Amino acid sequence: MVFKEKVVLITGSTRGIGKGIAIAFANEGAKVAINGTNHKLCNKVANTIINSGGKALSTPGDVSDSEVVKNIYKEIIFNFGHIDILVNNAGIIYVEDCIDTSDLQWDRTMSINCRGVFLCSREAAKYMIKQKSGKIINISSALGKTGAAKYTHYCASKFAVIGFTQALAKELAPCGINVNAVCPGIVDTDMFDDELEVLMKDMEKSIEELKEMFLKTVPLGRFEKPEDVAGLTLFLASEKSSYITGQSINVCGGFEMH
Repeated sequence: MVFKEKVVLITGSTRGIGKGIAIAFANEGAKVAINGTNHKLCNKVANTIINSGGKALSTPGDVSDSEVVKNIYKEIIFNFGHIDILVNNAGIIYVEDCIDTSDLQWDRTMSINCRGVFLCSREAAKYMIKQKSGKIINISSALGKTGAAKYTHYCASKFAVIGFTQALAKELAPCGINVNAVCPGIVDTDMFDDELEVLMKDMEKSIEELKEMFLKTVPLGRFEKPEDVAGLTLFLASEKSSYITGQSINVCGGFEMH
């Protein structure tokens, strides 16, 4: 198994992309720390992995709270002894015109999508620097490279993640730590369904019409699955990517090409 005895924290891993990444790591032998704000869902995903013969730990909490983040790492170190890989996946999204975006929506988006990445990376780096090894993988987005109407707040947060990734990669490279970003496209998850519900009312189109419209923007002709994101994430967490750092790599079926 590629990640046997490796310890990985995946934020926002109770559903969608994060859950897919967590299960993929567990299947490759990693000890996985499951994170999310819903305690019951964290326990559920952790127990699913454990019941399948894997090793998992439930570490619920809001990653935008620095004290919570510190306690998550203390729990991981207490139970698993070290941290090898961090996947900053936790994120939220609203569908809203800029002029209708509230202060609360903007601040909450930045708090989870940016501050959470910063706090979790800062804490991981403290442990990784001591052991002179580690992998930090930030889940950005294709919308972190090209802006889209109705997503100004989300795009701003995901562009920021890419800049943060580049800067942190340069800081931590001398310590043997790789920092990269993954940029998914249109992923078929509950979050995408929630977006479609909002757009359906705003654009006066059916869910089926909206899906057909979005699908036409994907050259490979199918919506992305969490497993597609997990594949690239596991590669970046492996030794096969040891000479890759500071990169923001698309995994989006051709939806974004730069």
